[in-house]
Amino acid sequence: MKKQKLIFQKITPGFVRAIVGLTVITASLTPAGCSNAAKVDALTRQLDEVQARLQRLEDIKEIEKLTRAYGYYIDKGMWSQVVELFAEDSAVQLGAAGLYRGKKGADRMFAQGFGAGIGRGAGKDGLPPGVLFNHPQSQGVVDVDANGTIAKGRWRTLAQVAWHGRIAFWNEGVYENEYIKENGVWKFKLMKFWPTYFTEFEKGWAKQGIAEIGKAANTANPRYPPDEPSAPEDSNSMYPNYFMPPFHYPNPVSGKPVVAPDPARAPTTK
Repeated sequence: MKKQKLIFQKITPGFVRAIVGLTVITASLTPAGCSNAAKVDALTRQLDEVQARLQRLEDIKEIEKLTRAYGYYIDKGMWSQVVELFAEDSAVQLGAAGLYRGKKGADRMFAQGFGAGIGRGAGKDGLPPGVLFNHPQSQGVVDVDANGTIAKGRWRTLAQVAWHGRIAFWNEGVYENEYIKENGVWKFKLMKFWPTYFTEFEKGWAKQGIAEIGKAANTANPRYPPDEPSAPEDSNSMYPNYFMPPFHYPNPVSGKPVVAPDPARAPTTK
């Protein structure tokens, strides 16, 4: 495994150019050097394609690391670290609680709003004793555009939240994120989360329906308000409603776009 990693690290743009240069020199020193020009061109194109593929893989790994870092930072209330993951020109919306724009908006949502409501106080990192706030990021599907500067990713979380001795609940949902590469560093361009449910641990999602905690999470924070309200349809994502957050990528086999069905309201229960 270490040998494979070492080999991968050595395949840099400079390394590829060196291979191309040596190939050209070797071809020019042979009697058939001139006739080999087409072969050299073809080899150069192949090496460029390999370099592009390696760069794409590296970009995907960096985006996966960025997204997983977000999950780990949220886990422990490291709000200031979360804010640093966003680009200056970015936006974040969790549920139907409104859209926060820019890095300052991310700070208002996480460091101020989450810090005051869940953490140790507005602008303070960390969680109080007895608070559990696990938000693992899983099932990541990442696609980078042809220019290598914009990407999209779909992720899922199954969060475990608790205040010791008071309440414990589950939160599950889907992220559709956009990323931007600035000065060689990947950052969040847009983070959007659709919750599937919030449900108390003892009751479960089958009996509870849309819990009060879910309604609260989908309500704009009056102390730290968003820059824009959420779209009306974003409030329909929670079970027992049927809702599929739109896919950024086509069906990987057919290549056809995955069309999200219209939100369907759950039947009223007595």
